[in-house]
Amino acid sequence: MSYRNTRAKGLGLGLFAAACLAIQPLGAQGGWTALSTIVAGTRIDVRTTEEIDTTNQDGRVFTGTIENDVRDTQGRLAIPANSTAELVVRRDASNELVLDLDSITVNGRRYGVDATRSRVSDGGIDIKNSGIGNNKETIKNVGGGALLGTVIGAIIGGGKGAAIGAATGAGAGAAVQILTHGNRVRVPAESQLSFNLQSGLNLDVRDTGFMRDGYHYHSVDPN
Repeated sequence: MSYRNTRAKGLGLGLFAAACLAIQPLGAQGGWTALSTIVAGTRIDVRTTEEIDTTNQDGRVFTGTIENDVRDTQGRLAIPANSTAELVVRRDASNELVLDLDSITVNGRRYGVDATRSRVSDGGIDIKNSGIGNNKETIKNVGGGALLGTVIGAIIGGGKGAAIGAATGAGAGAAVQILTHGNRVRVPAESQLSFNLQSGLNLDVRDTGFMRDGYHYHSVDPN
């Protein structure tokens, strides 16, 4: 075999190996292991992949991706960057619409609020020990009313954008306006949002949502 053919074959094998590495599951190269719980207080940065613009709490799920690796209190990789995030619009205690982090999927395993185990900080209800169980009252306090994550900051267009938080009013300017709470929620695609978890995330929480008109929805208790 000539040097040229040997070199070409070597390059081909190298490209093949690189391709195999590229299609490994998220977290395979970063040492990710499935953690049972991601504790409340953890900061999670999400970049939206579609525009969010609504004045309703109808359960529509909006998608995003995790911008930066999230690690637990012991430094272990809990959520690799580029994992899929789901966002929904809910109502808070003051009856305002609020953009909420609903779940994160890593390597096909879903982190979300488990109504049978999670303490709801907003209402001070310990679901595990309350005897409520997985019924309407639980869904009202966990799935429909309490917020999993609170937006603590927002940047539009990546690092070159202005940090504007939950901007409201004309002063933010139409080009950079991000509304994450109030009577309307409006977040352009490719906006980076920083969430602070109010409730812990539990692994392998089943998605009980449904599809309607080509969109993914989660059930919402209007009360």
